[in-house]
Amino acid sequence: MKKVQKIAVLFLAVILVIIAGCSSAKPPKEALQSAMLKIGQANSYSIKMTLGLNELEVPPSVTEQSSAAQTAAMVGLLKDATITVDAIYQKNPMRTDMNMEIVLPGDMEMKLKIPMIMTEDTLYVKVPEIPMLPLPGTITGKYIKIDLKELAAQQGSAGINLEAQQKLGKDLGQVLLKHFDEKTYFSDIKAADAGLPADVKADQVIVFEINEGNYAKTVETVMNKVLPEIIDVLLKNEDSLKAMQLGKSDVEKWKTDLETNKAEMLKTLQNDVKVKTLKLTGAISDGYLVYQDSKVNVEATDKDSGQKMKLGLDVNAIYSDINKKMEFPEIPSDAITLDEIMQQFQLPAGL
Repeated sequence: MKKVQKIAVLFLAVILVIIAGCSSAKPPKEALQSAMLKIGQANSYSIKMTLGLNELEVPPSVTEQSSAAQTAAMVGLLKDATITVDAIYQKNPMRTDMNMEIVLPGDMEMKLKIPMIMTEDTLYVKVPEIPMLPLPGTITGKYIKIDLKELAAQQGSAGINLEAQQKLGKDLGQVLLKHFDEKTYFSDIKAADAGLPADVKADQVIVFEINEGNYAKTVETVMNKVLPEIIDVLLKNEDSLKAMQLGKSDVEKWKTDLETNKAEMLKTLQNDVKVKTLKLTGAISDGYLVYQDSKVNVEATDKDSGQKMKLGLDVNAIYSDINKKMEFPEIPSDAITLDEIMQQFQLPAGL
């Protein structure tokens, strides 16, 4: 089951990148690629995003170091969880202000509201009030100041390079989508039939969909064309490797494993993974992607044990105020550092 899970996770990651990268009456495929590229190059925008986890089933063997009861409790806590994000972004000088709310349903519903501010070098995270976990008044409600360069150095990584990550996203998007046939995967639909939010106006609405009818072809395309080219892109670009915090040896091993085990992986994905829903609806206005709704429902089965892994989620995002001047509040002057928090809890600063 462990091998099936790794293969399934890798395949799902590729598909989710496709969905994220799909993102005028141009032909559907070109329109969607162009719109996502254009919103990624915008000088500023507001975004409202919601992620709902509506199905989650994880075999006990996934968490080998935890008991089945602990695993079941964690899955039960996460299932039906909702994350909402309300943010404003500007490219230069780089800044993102974000309010995140996490809702964990159940008999004792829990809501966590976490405001964050991110600049090129620093991340500020406001400490939320957490039920059943009382924190000192000197910490609750304060912003924690995190030096991103210093944190990256401690972790032995190159840090966050947004420009490199954006370029990598563009390169991968081009690799991914060029191999997917327009007639098979892409279609235009009327805005009135798309179920768009009332405040979203669209010139064109595109649907990208993988379903039971084209899934087998999708697997062959990903394994034979997409993954080899993605690996080559990474190997040829050191900045791409750094952006993903990968070593060249890691990617070279992926390449060897893919070449050696391709037939077995194809068989596993085609026989043991079932796609119920894998769909993106993207709305375009003035050439920009202004709305996207992604629906994912997949299942992986280990034939030997009968264990299943299921994942179902919905993600939607609305972009607005594109290229408008953003008004940001001042950076909190009373923010505290991680070292100061460690001192209050009398913990070693290196932890």
